[in-house]
Amino acid sequence: MEASLTSSVSVAYLQGLVEYVQRRGIEPATLLARAQLSPALLAQRAERIAASAYLEVLEEAVRLTGDADLGLHLGEAVRPGYYGVLGYLIMSCATLADALHRQARYAALVGNLGVVDLADEPPRAGLEAQVSLSWRPLLPQPQRQIAEESLAGWVTFGRWISGLEHPPSEVRFRHPAPADTQEHRRIFHCPVLFEQPDNALVFPKRLLASPLGQADGQVRQMLDAYADRLLGELRLGQHVLDRARLELARQLPDAGPDLARLAHTLGLSPRTLQRRLREAGLSFSQLVDEIRQQLVLHYLRDPALELLDIAYLVGFSEPGSLARAFRRWSGQSPGEYRRGLATD
Repeated sequence: MEASLTSSVSVAYLQGLVEYVQRRGIEPATLLARAQLSPALLAQRAERIAASAYLEVLEEAVRLTGDADLGLHLGEAVRPGYYGVLGYLIMSCATLADALHRQARYAALVGNLGVVDLADEPPRAGLEAQVSLSWRPLLPQPQRQIAEESLAGWVTFGRWISGLEHPPSEVRFRHPAPADTQEHRRIFHCPVLFEQPDNALVFPKRLLASPLGQADGQVRQMLDAYADRLLGELRLGQHVLDRARLELARQLPDAGPDLARLAHTLGLSPRTLQRRLREAGLSFSQLVDEIRQQLVLHYLRDPALELLDIAYLVGFSEPGSLARAFRRWSGQSPGEYRRGLATD
């Protein structure tokens, strides 16, 4: 569970969004102001911002551009540098299977807004064996734009590194169909299904053996080791933001949220902690809210936990406070969300 608490996005990935919107005539400062991020942050590609801050910037980009399909267009414009070290590691792999397994393993280096998985599809009559590359969100907020950005980016990058023009067999999204799906059909070139159990690209399993044109065993070995080290640092919470999330999650059941206590645990002054959070696009109250969201989503998957137990574990005084907060986050009650899990 601890890895999912560090929901953050690399500045390199944020740069991709900022550069795309800038080409549409919108300056970085204007776009980033909504999340109170400084344009100077863009020069620090190795840094990370809060996942909620990225989603806020993405929502603002949709508003400023008036592009309801912005997620699709961002994915279509993806470049290796947007994925940081993962992009170059994928390019060096020998086959598409190698590349996709590394995509699933190291996706958190780009941003852990969700979980990536590569799995076999159930057999279908009259259809060759299929696999799915899926993305499951970790936050309860509306996920249309980021889901469409992720899947369109995978298709674009996959075509680029493999040279294959073979379209997916189908694409599935969890969100409802928008009024106009013309851009979905143009980008994916296959049936696009909505209100599905998952967000996934489905394609023939035989394509996994496809060789990649820029394969380089030495480079892959070097970047594998580097990516492993970065992933280890991320899981250990080397960034202040990540350390703050993990410590706060540990403190919530016993003493509730307290800025001074958290700062002391991290070896910082309260003012310094507030500044570091602000640089990542968060206030302390937003940090608490985000941690509670992710903990609650995790605990609701355990049928043995009553709402009273969950409320205590995330620092709420009673279940009613939890229910009100969950409806604000997701638009539904904890019970409705739990019943939905049973049908997934």
